[in-house]
Amino acid sequence: MALLQISEPDSCERAGTKELKAVIGIDLGTTNSLVGYVDGQGATVKICLDDDGNVLVKSAVTYQPGDIPRVGNQEVKGDGRGAFTVRSVKRLIGKSIADMENSGRLDEFEVKELSGKEILCVKTPLGLKTPVEISGEILKHMKSLAEKNLQKQIEGAVITVPAYFDDTQRQATKDAASMAGLKVLRLINEPTAAALAYGLETKDQGLFMVYDLGGGTFDVSILHLEQRVFSVVATGGDTNLGGDDFDELIANHLAKNLSTSFDELNVISKNNFLSAARELKEKLSSLNDKKNDAVATLTLNNEIIELRLSIVELENLISKLVRKTLKICDKALLDAGLDHSELKEIVLVGGSTRMTVVRESIVNHYGKNPMVDLNPDHVVCIGASLQADSLIGNRTSRENWLLLDVTPLSLGIETMGGLVERIIPRNTPIPVEKKKEFTTFKDGQAGMSIHVVQGERELVRDCRSLAKFEISNIPPMVAGKPRIVVSFRLDADGLLSVEARETSNRERYSIEINPSFGLTEEDVERIISESLDHSESDLQARGCEEKKLELARNLEALTAALSADSGLLAPSELEVIVKAMNEAKKALEDDGQTKKEIERVTTELDKCVEPFAHKRMNEAIGSALKGKSVDDLQ
Repeated sequence: MALLQISEPDSCERAGTKELKAVIGIDLGTTNSLVGYVDGQGATVKICLDDDGNVLVKSAVTYQPGDIPRVGNQEVKGDGRGAFTVRSVKRLIGKSIADMENSGRLDEFEVKELSGKEILCVKTPLGLKTPVEISGEILKHMKSLAEKNLQKQIEGAVITVPAYFDDTQRQATKDAASMAGLKVLRLINEPTAAALAYGLETKDQGLFMVYDLGGGTFDVSILHLEQRVFSVVATGGDTNLGGDDFDELIANHLAKNLSTSFDELNVISKNNFLSAARELKEKLSSLNDKKNDAVATLTLNNEIIELRLSIVELENLISKLVRKTLKICDKALLDAGLDHSELKEIVLVGGSTRMTVVRESIVNHYGKNPMVDLNPDHVVCIGASLQADSLIGNRTSRENWLLLDVTPLSLGIETMGGLVERIIPRNTPIPVEKKKEFTTFKDGQAGMSIHVVQGERELVRDCRSLAKFEISNIPPMVAGKPRIVVSFRLDADGLLSVEARETSNRERYSIEINPSFGLTEEDVERIISESLDHSESDLQARGCEEKKLELARNLEALTAALSADSGLLAPSELEVIVKAMNEAKKALEDDGQTKKEIERVTTELDKCVEPFAHKRMNEAIGSALKGKSVDDLQ
């Protein structure tokens, strides 16, 4: 399919007489965050430094009694009295109470009611803080750094999110930005931002795989690049797989070597083990010789302990998780209908890709050396900064790109029989608007329930419910005559709105889809993988439900016909039909029936009803011809 190059709206020519607007790109990471901007002189991206000259700002907020929240690298400066530091808040944003129950971490949090909803909160010395508030503190800090570097008021920002962030997590990120006083120009997926960065640095065309392994999330995107047009053709990922998980595996291993259970340690001791694990991991990531090992120290029970870890031990510990990332990549290629041999390049993004075991695994699996021209820690921020500069109108039309991101999961509504009718399939480029027409099931039906679902399975029960709303005041008509147009609009940030309109009275009903909570850890893997694992059984189940729906319609029509014309039948004929109807009703009530059995019952019912149908037709024709001559019909 040919791709057209289209300029973003409001683009304008760079001119020496025009002052460029101050906009920024923010890589809001699980472990570290970065903020950058496009330098007006050289049109290059500059990453902002903090007061200590650091590029990477820890995504951590420290709360201490009698003090303001301290963000990032400031956490190490205080005296530590009563201080509590929240890390990896990105893993909490948009998550529900049930999610934390499933993870076994609910005891670390409290719940408070806000605007009639139960909200998950972190316990801090300054009171309960929501994940949105904590993320807002990080974004406020990043904005402040940018203002110091630019010496200007920031007019807007592009913020990156994992490709597999759902609607709730994206909206929560925008809410956090609002708390920080930031105008969000767009949310873009992290792999897409990386592609933007590489697209400007190279003149390569073709298919690229962006492998993004950060501190808390893993994303993969398959992109087509042509003449500065970036088309995302498939995505995959896991919102709970990253460097933090490597650290926890290493920490568990270190604790076990000391005959200590990591899970039974207090919060401070756990953090000490995790810090030591992170230090060992980073030291070993810069070594190539398999014989090398690294040393770190740990304070445990007021005793300083020396810890040692080898490269071989590290690889054995994390190899299972690395293989998991490659399986996700293979699924993305399968979704795109591609073989890995068609890939021009594999782009590495995220600090965790510095690890030798990660790079070697990619080479061994795909037979291709990955692209590492840009700093994997910086590349997402570079892409976000370039996109911000383009969206605000600082760049010329020649310098703009068309950014065709995609929705990672299918969106649709429930139809009769508990079936899913997809309206926006997964991997559809966004922004997008799609419409479909629906109708009523029963005569005189005056209302309809619109149930919006997300997922790849054929039945509603296997998909994720997003929202429900009711349509009323449908004019009473024969079943199948009313026309209800359902519109799905998915914006550039991946946020969904749904509208339903009855065509005769033009009444409109709409809802902004802001589901209560984000996807659980199990949902992320289940939605995609189970759609493949159960594809055959799902199609069989859908076929069975469709046949049941057809049989139910036939029974309803037959009941109405018997009510009007049962006098045309002899008692024995009526008895045969009633018996067949009862058998059909019994089959509909049995959840264990197969498609083949429903088809058999339907065929038997049709055979019994056929003489009755002929008698009704003859009666109707006789009534129409009564009192008419042959001449009248000519």
